[in-house]
Amino acid sequence: RMMSEAESLSATSFSLFALLLSLLPDVPRRQNELSAENRLLLFLIKLKHNVPFSCLGVLFTVDRRTAARMFTRTLETLCARTKSWIWWPSRAAIQATMPPSFKVNYPLCRVIIDCTEMTVEMPPTVEQQNLWYSQYKGCFTVKYLIGIAPSGLVTFLSDGFGGRTSDTAITVESGFLLKLQPNDVVLADKGFPGIVTGVGAQRATLVMPPFASGAQFTEVEVDSTYATASVRIHVERVIQRVKIYTITRRISHHLIPHLDNVMHILCVLTNLRPGIFKSQKEQ
Repeated sequence: RMMSEAESLSATSFSLFALLLSLLPDVPRRQNELSAENRLLLFLIKLKHNVPFSCLGVLFTVDRRTAARMFTRTLETLCARTKSWIWWPSRAAIQATMPPSFKVNYPLCRVIIDCTEMTVEMPPTVEQQNLWYSQYKGCFTVKYLIGIAPSGLVTFLSDGFGGRTSDTAITVESGFLLKLQPNDVVLADKGFPGIVTGVGAQRATLVMPPFASGAQFTEVEVDSTYATASVRIHVERVIQRVKIYTITRRISHHLIPHLDNVMHILCVLTNLRPGIFKSQKEQ
């Protein structure tokens, strides 16, 4: 029971917790310093529940500043050790792990892309406030481009961009287009029409839901929309997995310098969880 409660608090299984723990240095403890296990638990609770550091300090009998310092040090260590854990698989690897639902309509799909945002407190500088205010969200946000393989694996994560930056600008400036190879197919939603030329320059193909040619969709457009939506829903499921971590809902201003590391770790944790697809026998 105690283990299940710990798993609920940290949103990790025992095996995943053990894996993360193995990545942390086993340094001698000073008097009154937390064990590596408790430092990791503090870190994961912060990610999952976004508990204030003052509360974490009470839970772990340390002061607020110590709790904050332990979080950032654990974050930096895990990011350094998992830097290569989000990678761009070969085309052969993509094909070998492609679910049947993709093989039917998009057998050459290399990646599905979408942008996601994290809400942040008001940034400290006027320049950041101007760049990060999202008219769509009505608050300050940082946006990331996420690429998902057909298998559900996060294979690309951009650096963070201000909330007012367009999806097209993020896709171009992040270097994503340079990863594409001839004949690759990229699936995206209607927010990415501006990258058609860039994708084409790599001799790849961008597939988006069609825009209605008239007052209503034609039968062909309806079929195309359904086919695209039926596979694009998987990127939404992966992003939902990232967002089960409450820290994404509101980042305090003193964690702003660590935003990219936070998103990296959330994507790593998402990749380490069971896949979003059922086995082929179940499909």
